[in-house]
This record gives sequence, C-alpha cells and structure tokens, in this order.
Amino acid sequence: MAATTNPLHGTHTPSDLPISTETFTISGLTVDVHGLSELSPSSTCITALWLLHPRLQTRETMHPLAAQIINTYNSRKEKSTSRGLIAITFDQRNHGTRLVSKLHNEAWREGNPRHAQDMFSCYHGTASDTSQLISHLESYIFSGPDHPQRITQHFVLGVSLGGHAAWHCLLSEPRITAAVVGIGCPDYTRLMTDRARLSRRKTYTESSPPGSKFLGSEDFPRALRDAIALYDPAGLLLPDSFSPAKPSELSPPPNQDKLERMRRLLKERLQGKRILNLSGKADKLVPYAAGEPFLKVFKQMIGEDPSLDIQMEDVLFDGVGHAFPKEMADKATDWICGLLTRDEGLGVKSSKI
Repeated sequence: MAATTNPLHGTHTPSDLPISTETFTISGLTVDVHGLSELSPSSTCITALWLLHPRLQTRETMHPLAAQIINTYNSRKEKSTSRGLIAITFDQRNHGTRLVSKLHNEAWREGNPRHAQDMFSCYHGTASDTSQLISHLESYIFSGPDHPQRITQHFVLGVSLGGHAAWHCLLSEPRITAAVVGIGCPDYTRLMTDRARLSRRKTYTESSPPGSKFLGSEDFPRALRDAIALYDPAGLLLPDSFSPAKPSELSPPPNQDKLERMRRLLKERLQGKRILNLSGKADKLVPYAAGEPFLKVFKQMIGEDPSLDIQMEDVLFDGVGHAFPKEMADKATDWICGLLTRDEGLGVKSSKI
C-alpha cells in the first residue's frame, strides 16, 4: 500500500443520523467537538472520546467515525443514564490547519530524509496536545456558572499515525483510561528498522550484516533513540529487549530484572486501563510482527498479574492491510459502547477476524 493512501477512505458509511459539530479555538488549535447537541439533560457525567487521525489526513477524516460511535451509544444507552458521550477531533502537527511542510509528512520513499524523526516527533506532539486540550476543553464547552455537566472520563481512539499516538496517550496521560489502537505499533525501533530495510536506505544496506549500523545513523539518530527510550511503549517498558531485525525474527525473552522493571512501570503508568488493539494481518506498512514481541510479553504479564488491572483485547483481521475498514470501526464502536454501558472487565484475549 502506498504511504499516501488514506487508511479510512471508503471504509465508513456516514451515520443516517447527522451528528452535531461545534468548532472551537482552544490553546491556539482548531478543535471540533461532536455530539454536544445530542447530550440529554440527564447526562451529567460526560466521557470525552479523542479521535486521532492518520498521517497525511486531517481532523475531518474522523468525523464519520465520531458520528457512528456517538449515535450507536445514544441508541443503546438507558434513557435514565447519567453518562453522556462526545468526541473531539483536531489536526495533528504539520497536518490540516497546522501544515508547515508537506515533505516532512512523507516517508523515505517519497523523498523525506528525516522520516523517522518527523513521524515520531509528530505523534509524540499529538499526545502532548491531547493532554493540553484535556486540561482546557471543559472550560470552553461547559462554561455556564451552574452548568450541571462535567467531563469525568477520557478515552482515545487513533488510526495509523493516530494509533501510534494513542499508545503515547495511554502511557503519559493518567486521565485517559481506555484506548483503541487502530493499525498502530508499540515498538517504533523495530517498525522503522524494517521500513529502512524495505526502503533500501543506505544506512541499512551498506553495513555488514545489513542493518547493523542503522540505529544511531543519520536516518535514526542517537537523540531519537533517547526520545524513544522515554516515550515509546517498547522503548520505555522493555528497552533493548527486542532485535530490530526483520519483524519475522523474534528475540529471546527479556531477563527477570527487565520484567520486574516493566511490572513497576505498568503499575505506575497503566494500572486500571483498558486497551483494544486492532491490526491487519496483511498490513505491510505497519506490520503486526513489528510490535508482536513486545505485545507477547505485555499480554503475558498483564494476564498473569491481576493486581495490575490492565485489560487488553488484541484483534488481528485476516485479509486486511494498512486500513481501518468497517469491521474495525464496528469492533471499536461495540467495544467503546460496551465500556460505557456495562461495568465488567474485557479480559486479556487475542483473536482473528
């Protein structure tokens, strides 16, 4: 699949029911808030769902998904419930209203020599922007002196670039308690090393063995590796544990000291949170195999230690490439509505669709 393809294009049918959209300028960003007019008077506790768009797209890309999820939830919830749902979209850095340079959104194959730095810093910035907007959103939308509605819960759903950002939001923002990661990856080092191989970057091919000098090169500088160690899921939780070779080549399990460190960080960063990971089995741009070694350890740890109270569902869709088709959108919608309408755990499970 070409990097310029929209993973969401043609995969969603806009809801038969229109969804209200109000646009605000918050912290200097253009922010669309969906579903405010649909909130019932009895809905005093509001969940804010942050929708993060793919690379090369804009906040408008996520509008149909906002309509689908909000309309589905409103049709299923009990009339007397106090829980309401809104969705928020904004342009990621260097996208849409914030575009500075088209080249810096492109990949190596499209002529951007700083693809690795540009992409990581962009979606790390998205996570920071989300936290900033969480702090200020309510003062713009519920500003009356006696307004009964309050935002009491935050979820995030991201697709592709937004899926990478969703992992960062989960790890860095305690107010976000649930996330849908759509065709994203939790191991940036393995993802980009394999992309360098496929792109035939000289920093990968002109070393023996191939790829041995890629990390730390101008394509993947030392300072980028330092940032990954602070913010990337695999880089932070299990540093230097997985070989950045071909995604099909798995690594030996991390040692006990690394696992205990990971357990402490999980309790600190993710305890009590819920995760839905959606991937395409035929995805070549963000292959599931790139994050699989990390996910295997992650799922095993949270499954064996109930005290962490981290619940994850990991779903791999047969025949799906780098796309977020209707079946993924429907799965995400059902999962989010389930969290909002019932108080029960999702468990740790993996499946194929």
